[in-house]
Amino acid sequence: MGRYLWEILGKYTKTVVWGTGVFYTRYGELLARQFAYFVDNDEQKWGRFLDGKEICPPEKLAEEDDKNTLVIVCNHYFEEISNQIKQYGKFSLIDIVTMGLLHGKERNVTEQKPMKADRLVAVYGGIHAMWQTNGSRRFIEGQLSQLHRANFHTIEVIPLLFYRKGERDSVYLALSADGCYYGIFSVYEFVEMYPKVRGFIIHSPYYSHDMAKVLLDSIVVEKSILYYIHDFSCICFYRFLHKNQEMCIDENGKFCCSSCSEKYRHRKRVDFYRALFEKYEVLLAAPSADTKKKAGQFYQNVRIIELPHLEYETEKFRKSVNSRIKIAYIGAASWQKGWEPYVRLVERFHQKYDFYCMGDCPEHLRIQNVTYVSVGLYGFQGMTSMTEALTAYDIDIAYIGSLCAETYNYTYYEAYEAGCFIITNTKSGNVCAQVKQNGNGLVFSDEDEMTCWLETENVGRDIQNMGKKIKNVRDSGKFLSYLE
Repeated sequence: MGRYLWEILGKYTKTVVWGTGVFYTRYGELLARQFAYFVDNDEQKWGRFLDGKEICPPEKLAEEDDKNTLVIVCNHYFEEISNQIKQYGKFSLIDIVTMGLLHGKERNVTEQKPMKADRLVAVYGGIHAMWQTNGSRRFIEGQLSQLHRANFHTIEVIPLLFYRKGERDSVYLALSADGCYYGIFSVYEFVEMYPKVRGFIIHSPYYSHDMAKVLLDSIVVEKSILYYIHDFSCICFYRFLHKNQEMCIDENGKFCCSSCSEKYRHRKRVDFYRALFEKYEVLLAAPSADTKKKAGQFYQNVRIIELPHLEYETEKFRKSVNSRIKIAYIGAASWQKGWEPYVRLVERFHQKYDFYCMGDCPEHLRIQNVTYVSVGLYGFQGMTSMTEALTAYDIDIAYIGSLCAETYNYTYYEAYEAGCFIITNTKSGNVCAQVKQNGNGLVFSDEDEMTCWLETENVGRDIQNMGKKIKNVRDSGKFLSYLE
C-alpha cells in the first residue's frame, strides 16, 4: 500500500505558503492554517495579516532551514515561482492544486494487483493534465479506454514534488493502475514494482521534465516511447508560446528565440529534450501537420509522427442561417484565446448580430450584449456539452480566436460537429490548419480583416456554402499500432 500525502509532508518542521490570491482563496481550507506565514511578491501586502498569518516578503525564506521547510505554492505560475524560491535555498515545493487533487483521490485507495509487463503501458504526465478536468485529461481518458479495450493494463504515473536534479529521494509518484488509485510511492519503489513495461507514453510533464528522464534511465521499455505534443513545453518553458501577452512566434511561423531575453534558458530546455528524444528514440506525436512543422524546426533528428487524436465521418449539410446571425465565442474567456478582440466585435456589431459566450467567463470580464451559456467539458457533471449547447442555441458562427498556436483543440471539432461556420486567425495553429483543410470557415490575417467581412452582406451566403459537417466523432486508436 502506498503512502498518504500527510505522511510525506509531515516530515517537515515548518511550512510556508507562497501566495495570497485566488488559489489560496480556492484551496486554503486544505491547509487548516497549519503553516507559519505567507510569502507574496506584492509589497503592498507585506506586514498585513490574512487568516491570522503575517504576509512577508520573499527574502524571509533566506532565514529558514531549507532542508526542513516546505513551501506550498498557491500560484498559477508554479515554475516561475519555484525558480525564484531557488534564490533562497533548496526548499521542497508542492503546489496547492496538487494537494487538492490528491485530497480527493485519497478518499478511495485500492489494493495493488499484479500486472504482467508484456501488456503494461506506463502513462506519465503532470498532475494538472492527468487529473484536472480539462482538454488534456479528456484526451488521456480516451486513450486509457482505448488501451483497456485492446487488453493492455495501464499504470498512470504522476510526479508530485518539484524535482531537484540529483535528489531522487525527494520525489514521490502518485500511481493509479487501470483507473484505480494506489497511493504515493518513492521512485525506487516504483522501479522495483515495474522494472519493465511494454510502452511508455508521456503527456504534458509540466514541471517534471527531469523526472521523465530518471524513469526512462531506470526501467526497460520493450516497445515505443511516445511523447504527445499537447503544448510546446519541449521547445520553450513558455509552453503556449507567449510571454507577457507577446507571442514567441511571428506571422510566418518563425520562432523569435534569438531575440528573447531568456534565450539561454530556452536553449537549455531544447538541448535537454533533444538528448532525451535521441537517446531513447522517442516518437513525437503531433496532432496535425502544423504542430509537426513547428516541432520539426528544433528536432530534425527525431522522428515526429502525425497522429490525429480524433476520428470522424463527414456528411453533406446545408446550414439554415438565422435571419439575425448568431455568433458564439467558445471556450474559456482569456487573453490568449482571443477574448479581447471578441469584445471589440461585440461593441461594434451588437446591433447587427446576436453574440454568445459558451464557456467559463469570470464576472470581471463579462460585458453587455452577450448571452452567457454554461457548458461542461464533454458533459462534465451532467452539464450541457459544447456541441449540445451550440446546437440548442442554433449558433451560426463559432469564433475560435486563439492568439497562441493550438495543438489539440476540442472546441474546433465540437463546433464542426454542431454545423457551425468557424472564424479564426492565422495564429491559431491547428485550428487555422483544420479550417483551411476542411473548408468549414474562414481564416483572417488580422482583426481588421475579420471586421471587414462581418460588415459585408456575404456572411450568410458564406455560411451556407460550407456544405458539410462531421459526425460520429470518437477517439482515435491509431497509436496502438506502436505498442503491438
